Amino acid sequence: MKLTLIEKRPTTNDVTAFIFKPENPLTWVAGQFMQYTLPHDNPDDRKTQRYFTISSAPFENNIMVTTRLAPQSSTFKSSLFALPIGGSMEAEGPMGSFTLNAPAQDFIFIAGGIGVTPYRSILLDLDNKNIPIRGKLLYANRDNNFVFKKELEELASKHPDFKILYFMEPEKIDAAAIKQAASDLKTQTFYISGPEPMVQAFEKMIMEMGAPTEHIKRDYFPGYKVI
Repeated sequence: MKLTLIEKRPTTNDVTAFIFKPENPLTWVAGQFMQYTLPHDNPDDRKTQRYFTISSAPFENNIMVTTRLAPQSSTFKSSLFALPIGGSMEAEGPMGSFTLNAPAQDFIFIAGGIGVTPYRSILLDLDNKNIPIRGKLLYANRDNNFVFKKELEELASKHPDFKILYFMEPEKIDAAAIKQAASDLKTQTFYISGPEPMVQAFEKMIMEMGAPTEHIKRDYFPGYKVI
């Protein structure tokens, strides 16, 4: 499916949200992702395809891709940031199961840096459906430039049972923070999104704390450093 770029929206000093209009109406479940193809000259060894979460909620209709540009970024990302308004790329999907099984259930979201992107989609979708948001977001970042901070705090102000806990380096999300946030480690559902090593480490930690593996959902972001 062809996606046409209609807006570039800076969210922090190094993160930009790219808003694409699909050539045909597209439906997805909040938290899913797509595979994107952006041909460009002299691609590096990661070539011309990437997977990105759809950070927009389904009711927003357009596809939002939110990513960070770093000095060591791939040629794909450099080409994406250079794409002009009206430019396009191809996408396949949506796909993925990093979605809420029971929307009204209490949850723990754990995000590392740009790993917050699926949570924007999920939380805005709940709010749009007038479903009370019950849970906590534990959000770690290297500095105070938390992506989507304003939108997330607006949601927290509307939903008293939704709390955001920020962790900025050198502070880390640890077992004590998770235990304090969780009402019941054995029944609560945990969602972990961020760099792959971070996700693996939190999965191991939470299982060792007593959470069943079937209550842990994971979303890996390849190519990012651990926050």
